[in-house]
Amino acid sequence: MMNENDLDSEKVLRAIDHFYTTQVSICIAALGRMRSAELADKNIILRAIMCDMPDCGICADPTAEDYGVDFWVDRAEYVDDLSFNLYVTQAEENVLWNIEKKGQKPGRLAAPQQRITVRTDGISRPPYIPLIYLTVLSSKLMAMAMSDVLPETDLSTYYDERMMAAMSEHMAEALDRIVAMQNGEDDAQIPVS
Repeated sequence: MMNENDLDSEKVLRAIDHFYTTQVSICIAALGRMRSAELADKNIILRAIMCDMPDCGICADPTAEDYGVDFWVDRAEYVDDLSFNLYVTQAEENVLWNIEKKGQKPGRLAAPQQRITVRTDGISRPPYIPLIYLTVLSSKLMAMAMSDVLPETDLSTYYDERMMAAMSEHMAEALDRIVAMQNGEDDAQIPVS
């Protein structure tokens, strides 16, 4: 019989899975419209976890450095309705979370470009991209895909560790709301802006 903590953990994992699938689907929809996107000038860094998710993918967990490799995103391309490819170049190791290098933008290593396939069911198989990085990617891809209807924006902003930490807090709040909705809690408890 499951205890209450197991039930709560299961709800959180379902919320993460739902959020992950949503972010991947946003990327696929944007790329479906564009077919491919050149991203080298967009300053998107991501961490790929090269094993099963040590942190359940909630955020950019600095303790994932044993399993994570940091990459600069060069290009993304549509594959099908369930996946897309990222072409990436390895970045300097762990600069984003290295306190001594606060705010410093990591360099690109002189390493061959690699391809990572991201799938809607990819939460269960490595390499895995934590949600925080996927959210940055999906927002920039969507802005590019909708550039004909959205106001022109500068998409070259580099998100340093302060920005990523702030985004982690927002994502945790969003996951809490998803879990609350799964619990069937009264919508009146969730503030509407």
